[in-house]
Amino acid sequence: MRVHVLSDLHLEFSGFEPEVDDADLVVLAGDIHTLTRGVRWANEAFDCDVVYVMGNHEFYGGHLERTLEKARECAAPHVHVLENESFIRNGVRFLGTTSWTDFTLTGDPVAASFTAWREMNDFKKIRIGDSYRKLRPADVIQRNRIAHDWLAAELEKQFDGKTVVITHHAPVASIVGKDHLSAAYANHWPELVAKADVWFFGHTHDSIDAEFYGCRLISNQRGYPDEETGFRPALVLEF
Repeated sequence: MRVHVLSDLHLEFSGFEPEVDDADLVVLAGDIHTLTRGVRWANEAFDCDVVYVMGNHEFYGGHLERTLEKARECAAPHVHVLENESFIRNGVRFLGTTSWTDFTLTGDPVAASFTAWREMNDFKKIRIGDSYRKLRPADVIQRNRIAHDWLAAELEKQFDGKTVVITHHAPVASIVGKDHLSAAYANHWPELVAKADVWFFGHTHDSIDAEFYGCRLISNQRGYPDEETGFRPALVLEF
């Protein structure tokens, strides 16, 4: 099975024409476009199955729960929007969740969450709750814990085949810096990483292909216009 991996296309800034037309499955690891535009783009851009995990930018200008609902509603039958859900194709299990973070990466979650709240657009542009209030770090932490527990439970289940995890946020600390803002970009989940065969992610705007804890970690992120990220537009993996 040929799997084409993309993330952080940020189509809200500039367009992108896929260079791969013979993949069996496409993985989109978030920040494709804002609101439901990324899903609608995927509907038209690909004919094969697409596994789509939403990033933080998908929710910009929208409501956290309702944007996810709308994305699922507008997805074509071949586009699978995963949030704490699995998808199996050709004997490969894909586990998808945005994951978010709990800001513990630097050892001072209070300082890290305050830094993120002050500096990140997530807490200015994303709404939540019945009152449509602005997103808060506590909301992100809650979703991060749900994602962690769901992934832990799924990875404990017996599966006779490869397991691929897809998150938007990075799953190990060494991928990002050590400052408080970096805590908004990554978790440190070595015990989960060790139980997966492959882990796709985005968010950091730094593409990598390396092994951590016996798992192959891959990010293929285009990033913002004129940003150097190591992006490979025709990256395809064989499963």
